[in-house]
Amino acid sequence: MIVLNDIITSRSNPRVKWAASLTTKKGRDDARSFIAEGEKLSFEAMEGGLPVSHVFICEDKRDRLLPKVARLLAGEEYRDTEVVILSESAFLKISTEKAPQGIITVIKYLDFFREMDIIYKEEFFSRAYERVILLSSVRDPGNLGAVIRSAVAFGVDHVILTADSADLYNPKTVRSAMGSLFRVKATVVSDFTSVIRALQDSGRRVFAAELSECAVSVSEARLRSTDAVIIGNEGHGIPTDISSVCDGSVYIPISHKTESLNASVAAAVFMWEMGKTV
Repeated sequence: MIVLNDIITSRSNPRVKWAASLTTKKGRDDARSFIAEGEKLSFEAMEGGLPVSHVFICEDKRDRLLPKVARLLAGEEYRDTEVVILSESAFLKISTEKAPQGIITVIKYLDFFREMDIIYKEEFFSRAYERVILLSSVRDPGNLGAVIRSAVAFGVDHVILTADSADLYNPKTVRSAMGSLFRVKATVVSDFTSVIRALQDSGRRVFAAELSECAVSVSEARLRSTDAVIIGNEGHGIPTDISSVCDGSVYIPISHKTESLNASVAAAVFMWEMGKTV
């Protein structure tokens, strides 16, 4: 761990500008890094041995936070990690929180997240015990983070999403996932029908979560832990080219007083149902 003793006060400082750029997707992709803000996320990242490259601490929180940060970054893997002390003004340049806790961690892209154009072989899902949830065009980062949080809670191992879904490393996704982002495998796939085919070829059933003429209720479907359910965009649902290759459609019966469930809530219900047969 390298502690930079000089307090950075300028919002135009190169380190501050670089860290602030990580709030944008282009900045994250260019640096292959993302930010986790707040004590919970920052400490969980360090405790979990994630590739933390920088820790930014607000000057007025230095005395309280630095001793714990020093303990967590004592390992050899963190020998080059920089700890940077910022003035409040400089810290706010980076922060995305309304009530910042005074610590922001920069983490390199995670090696258990990956992007693929197409899945060619069913061996991608050959591990029968791996539980999967699929997301189609879920564009709200808060919803994506909530789904990931529920996935970890309900024992789902792998979240697979279309390329037009929200960015896994968006600060809102990271914040909404509440640390669960560090505990689940995720894959972004451009050709989503290849995912469905690979799942089916490995002996699994794939269902589209939607209302259609042939849809059955979630209780009637009797979901298994090896099944996969696709959660679609709240406004537009699941594209027909995706749902048409599924094994069927399922829905959650709800009161006539409301039109639909939030995508993350629906995902949680389906994941809970899938987990009942474990």
